[in-house]
Amino acid sequence: MQNDLESALLARVASGDQTAMRALYEAHSEAVWRFVRSRLSDEFEANDIVHETMITVWRTAARYEGRASVRSWMLSIARNKVVDHLRKHGRLDLRDADNTVPDEAPIAEVVVAAAQDANRLRACISKLGERQRAAIHLSYFEELTYAEIAEIEHVPEGTIKSRIFHAKQLLMRCLSKGEQ
Repeated sequence: MQNDLESALLARVASGDQTAMRALYEAHSEAVWRFVRSRLSDEFEANDIVHETMITVWRTAARYEGRASVRSWMLSIARNKVVDHLRKHGRLDLRDADNTVPDEAPIAEVVVAAAQDANRLRACISKLGERQRAAIHLSYFEELTYAEIAEIEHVPEGTIKSRIFHAKQLLMRCLSKGEQ
């Protein structure tokens, strides 16, 4: 969805248009869920956070200022909900790990190797610190810009660049060692 169209849709949500909210939900709920799920290990908790996020979007749509895309704004709300949830349950880790030709009919071995590579990548990503994992997820899986990620995470853009740089180094090291 184009940002102008999304902004108009959000303005309709702010005026109480339930149809607009349904359209906004359908357009973004999966991305919000993937983002939340990348930060929480429990699927039920993630579903609850997505629900809370959408309720907050419904209630606060009139406060959207347009400084970020609607999607980034919604992911920022989701991030805050996750942080609140983790604080409430005493699981918030405040440490920052920043320092530290296609074959149209693949053969079974290729499919198995790809699955193993995907499993290795997931295992390596899971070893990253929470902040690095979030930056990688937003950049590569949600395809957000560094500026959008910085807005969501409430940190300078340079911090996001650093997190992604260090995360990529750790991932390359992990993948090259064949760790899991």
